[in-house]
Amino acid sequence: MENSLWTLVQNPFNTDVELLLESLQEEAIDLKCDLSMKRDFETMKLEEFWVKYLPMYPKVGEEALRVFLPFSSTYLCEAGFSALVVLKTIQRNRLDIENDLRCVLSSFNSRISDLVRKKQQQPSH
Repeated sequence: MENSLWTLVQNPFNTDVELLLESLQEEAIDLKCDLSMKRDFETMKLEEFWVKYLPMYPKVGEEALRVFLPFSSTYLCEAGFSALVVLKTIQRNRLDIENDLRCVLSSFNSRISDLVRKKQQQPSH
């Protein structure tokens, strides 16, 4: 079953539907007969294709996206470990790095120069 699901995700038009779970077979048959979907499959990236057709074929689409999910979560995990290795050096081995790690892994761009410019400097007495 796992192999046939992988084949369905890679090329839904070249899949033996009888090898799939019964709950997926009806949608897989409908999917194979959809000519506009076949055109999109040939022109779109695989991930974009499945995201686009998820609302029309929810059972098959959910299974397809589950196949893709481990790759994105593995990447994020590896990125976290790499950032941790950079942050935890011999000189910084006792520091609490939770906030630093959050900044490193954030997808937001920092605007430190904007924050500094808006902050009023302490006047001298």
